Order: sequence, then C-alpha cells, then structure tokens
Amino acid sequence: MTDREVHEALLEQVRAGRMAVFAVVVRASGSTPRAVGAKMLVRSDGTTVGTVGGGAFEAMVTQDALDLLASSAPAPAVKRYTFTEHGEDALGMACGGTAEVLLDPSGAGERLVIFGAGHVGLALARLAATVGFRPQIVDDRPAACEAAREAGIGEVFCCDSRYEDGVPPVEAATWVAVVTRCHQTDRLALRRALGTDARYVGLIGSRRKKAVIFQQLRDEDGVSDGQMARVRCPIGLPLGGDTPEEIAVSIVAQLLQERHATREG
Repeated sequence: MTDREVHEALLEQVRAGRMAVFAVVVRASGSTPRAVGAKMLVRSDGTTVGTVGGGAFEAMVTQDALDLLASSAPAPAVKRYTFTEHGEDALGMACGGTAEVLLDPSGAGERLVIFGAGHVGLALARLAATVGFRPQIVDDRPAACEAAREAGIGEVFCCDSRYEDGVPPVEAATWVAVVTRCHQTDRLALRRALGTDARYVGLIGSRRKKAVIFQQLRDEDGVSDGQMARVRCPIGLPLGGDTPEEIAVSIVAQLLQERHATREG
C-alpha cells in the first residue's frame, strides 16, 4: 500500500462527507514496527487503509482513532505508545521502543443532520457534502438506512419509530433538515429537533403542511410558539424546482446563505 493510495482514500472520505482519521507516526525510538512517516487511514466504520505496524499497536491506534471520531468535537491529538509489557501506555510487548502517532481527524465539516433517507434526503446529503457539510442521515426504516449506507454518502443512523432512540446528538453548531416520507414522521423528527439548540432547523413542505404540523405540536406535544418560530418552512430558497436534486440545491443554497451571513456578522 503506497502513501498515494492512503491519501487518495482520505480524499474519497472527505468528498463523501464522511469523517476519517489520518494516522502518522511522527516520532519513533528504539525497536518499533515502522519508522517515522508510516501512514494509515482509519474510517468511521473501523476499516483501515495503509499500516503503521500491524498487531496490537495498530489495533490500539485504530481504537484511539475511533474514540476520537466518537467525541463531540474531534481535534488532532498525538498519542504515545510504548512497546513494553508494563506502564500506562504499554502495549504488552517486549520490543522496548516507543512511538508517537499524530491522529488527525479529517472531513469534519459542520454537521448536517438530515431526517429522512429518501430521494430528497440522499440528494441533499450528496450535495451538502461537496460544500463542507458533514451529513448524518436519520431514518426509522432499516431498508432505507441500508440503501443510504450502500450509496456511501455520510453517516447513517437507524432510529426507532418515535425518532427518539438512535438519533445522533444535536448541538448548538448542528444544522437540521427534516425531509422524511410523511407528515407523521416529519412531526416526530421536528419535535426531536426543536428540543435541541440546533443553529438551523428546516422542514420540507407547504405552508398548509406547516400549519397542520405546528398545530399538532402545540396540542399533542406542548411545543411553544417560540420554539416553532425557529423553523424554516418551506425549507430552502424559492428557486422553483421540484425534483429531489432541485430541492437539494434550494436547501443547500439557504444553508450557505445562513452560514455566510453568520460569518460576516
């Protein structure tokens, strides 16, 4: 496996909007499996490209990379590994050397949680990933989630039918787009989104649909008018298209408009 292949694999992950960790041996002393400069890519699903030495060492580097990806704000870190049998960072080996590995998370754009793995959701994830968003697709249908995973666009989360369990955390810096298959699932997803501090919440549909869902949220879920005032509905800029790809363009255009307005402000 050449360095070029590792770099190309990283580029593929970034273009697809998926996170990965680029692991590089930056310091080595004594007896170590590989020298400074050895590279490995760790994908979010635990698969790897390249090698930093194999065995227990590589397994621990991979696990540390996955732990980094699982954190709320992944940041570069240097980890030290000791090839001895004892000690805090020991690998249970008798080589006697030490190695330091830079774990550099890449593809960590702004998170866009997309409720709905249908045609619009996939088109939105695909397009948003090309302009720096990190798409995370959420759906309650296992088959739809599997199809989204096979499409290779962002991360996919299969939640329960109430859109409560299995949903990724939504924080203040997260963008949310609700584009599910029907009014009922739109309401459940929107209810979940409005219980967070998401910086943007958009709902697909007409003004009539908005009125119906908002009334249900008031009557059945106790959501306040103040909370619902945050929702952009119809989601996206009024560009006039109605295909999944055209709808995705209108949504991404609005996301970019909001992003740049925030930065300029």
